[in-house]
Amino acid sequence: MIPLRLEITNFLAYRHPAPLDFSGIHVAVVVGENGAGKSSLLDAITWALWGRSRAKTDTELVHQGQSEMRVQFTFALGDQQYRVLRSKRVGKSAGGLLEFQGCDPSGRWVSISEATIPKTQDKIIRTLRLTYETFCNSAYLAQGRADEFTGKRPTERKQVLAEILGLQEWEQYEERAKVKIRAIDQRLDGLNAVLAEVEAELARRPEYEQELTTAQAKVIEVSERLRLAETGWTRIDVARQAMVALERQLNDLTRRLKDTQRELDDLDKDLRQAQARANTVHLQRDLEMAQGHLTELDALDEEKERKTAERGTILELGADLRGQNEAAKQEADGLKKRLETLQAANAPVCPTCGQPLDEGARQALFDRLNADLEARRSLYRENAARIKTHTDQTATLDKWLHETTSKLKGKPAHLKKLGEVQTALEHAGEARERIAGLTERRARQATALAADQTERDRVNTEAEQHTHILRDAAAKQRNLDNLRDEDGMAKARLGGAQQKLAALDGLNKQRDAKRAERLALTDERGLYEELRDAFGKRGVPAMMIEAAVPEIEASANALLGRMTAGRMHVRFNTQRETQAGDTRETLDIQIADELGTRAYEQFSGGEQFRVNFAIRVALSQLLARRSGTQLQTLIMDEGFGVLDATGRERLVEAINAAQHDFQRILVVTHIDELKDAFPARIEITKGAEGSEIAVV
Repeated sequence: MIPLRLEITNFLAYRHPAPLDFSGIHVAVVVGENGAGKSSLLDAITWALWGRSRAKTDTELVHQGQSEMRVQFTFALGDQQYRVLRSKRVGKSAGGLLEFQGCDPSGRWVSISEATIPKTQDKIIRTLRLTYETFCNSAYLAQGRADEFTGKRPTERKQVLAEILGLQEWEQYEERAKVKIRAIDQRLDGLNAVLAEVEAELARRPEYEQELTTAQAKVIEVSERLRLAETGWTRIDVARQAMVALERQLNDLTRRLKDTQRELDDLDKDLRQAQARANTVHLQRDLEMAQGHLTELDALDEEKERKTAERGTILELGADLRGQNEAAKQEADGLKKRLETLQAANAPVCPTCGQPLDEGARQALFDRLNADLEARRSLYRENAARIKTHTDQTATLDKWLHETTSKLKGKPAHLKKLGEVQTALEHAGEARERIAGLTERRARQATALAADQTERDRVNTEAEQHTHILRDAAAKQRNLDNLRDEDGMAKARLGGAQQKLAALDGLNKQRDAKRAERLALTDERGLYEELRDAFGKRGVPAMMIEAAVPEIEASANALLGRMTAGRMHVRFNTQRETQAGDTRETLDIQIADELGTRAYEQFSGGEQFRVNFAIRVALSQLLARRSGTQLQTLIMDEGFGVLDATGRERLVEAINAAQHDFQRILVVTHIDELKDAFPARIEITKGAEGSEIAVV
């Protein structure tokens, strides 16, 4: 990974600085006053690539007073260029963006991001073939963390070295071998379980053979009992079939007896009717009675005509009398009005005719008018009395006529009865002839009825004999059914025993096949166990680490010798003998000087820094030379403060000596005397609107 261009917005001390172009820079020093943002440039690179920095949270990286930061970092891997854009918003609309792009042959940037930020981050790490932790333990000596590698436990150092060497794939190979072994173990467990079941089943062969013998004997015994029961059942079956025929005969006889009896009843009824019709004495009496009733009714009918005529006469007289009374009433009313007028008049003139009228004439006229009025009233009263008499007579006649009409309504019935009797008398001879025929038919039906009754008695007797035979049929049927069920069960048990023995033959073949399969799986498991051991930490990875350690020692001691004038020497031990006498994998660091070999903590700060720097550069050189990683960048943030002038001079020489192994070397310092110690200088200046970047 070779830095090409860095663009920062609102990141830590920076607002909108000019982009930092690394073109033409091989070895450069980053200078500036404290707090200007020298280390922030390196944080921007690691945050863009891995989303990681010295800060605990991304919020701490946002420039004070701002709500969004953005870093765009362009780098090269071999002949390919890549660009990472990462941004972060804080506050109410908090969120983030990660864009990963590649440059195509035409120079156009093409997005190669995944669907989500985590997946895009994984792709960046796969492209770099480098994690943040490995970067910080090798090529990046962060401020205050120069001992990031030497300060780790031996096992952690070995893990870092494994990552630098790209041994993670071997862990994947080891895990895949373990997965295969676990899968084979599961299959072996299943095979062993099946074989155990098969062996247990095969061990039951004597039991199944005894079961077969018992079942065969049971089938023979039950079959014999069933044969005897079926022989006894034949007689019952014959009786049942005979009963079916007898029941059919009984049903036919019963139906014929009912029909014959019904016909006899009808003949008896017809005989009674014919005998009644042939009885002329009774018919003669009925004829005389009917004629007597009709004679009375004829006389009554004549009386009715006379009464009806009388009633008409009375009604006519009543009508005349009512007419007379109506005329008398009108005349009386006229006379009353003349009397009232005459009484009211005082002049000697007649009020009705206008002629002279004296008092005597007035009185005479008055008396004559009163006499005429009284005559009209007397006539009216006489007529009213006569009308009442006529009304009473009419009511009496109406009542009599009503009663007579009701009696005359029965005349048709008597006429009908007379006709029927006359007809019966006429047919009495025919009835007497019909009686002889009916009597003969009844005798024949009575004979047939007696014969059918005799036959039914015979059939009933025969049915009783068969019923006696069938009396225990239900019990015998149950016994036969039970025997048949028992026979079926005995044969089923026999079949089951035969199937079990046949299944054992199949299990013998299955056992041989499972044993062969288990043997093959055991051999396969042994192969994967060998692969697991080869891929494990004590296998090929350990050999690769063993091969790389001398190279690291040589590179580190070359730099350490240049910085200490050959006074200090470092050595790596990859194995340690335990108290139990076993060998344990480790990665111990031994440091020696003219006073001998001592612990890392017993050296001064400057000496520790020299050791840390030498080892980290050696690791970076190894990482730069490692196939696939192509990390050709070395970053050193501070550390010079613990060295004296001679130490700083020798450290600069060591950095310059290592520049042939790296395309970019960045050294961050605040010591003024080192500003001119390197070919290029990146100056950071603090301003009111944020720090600015300039390449000098």
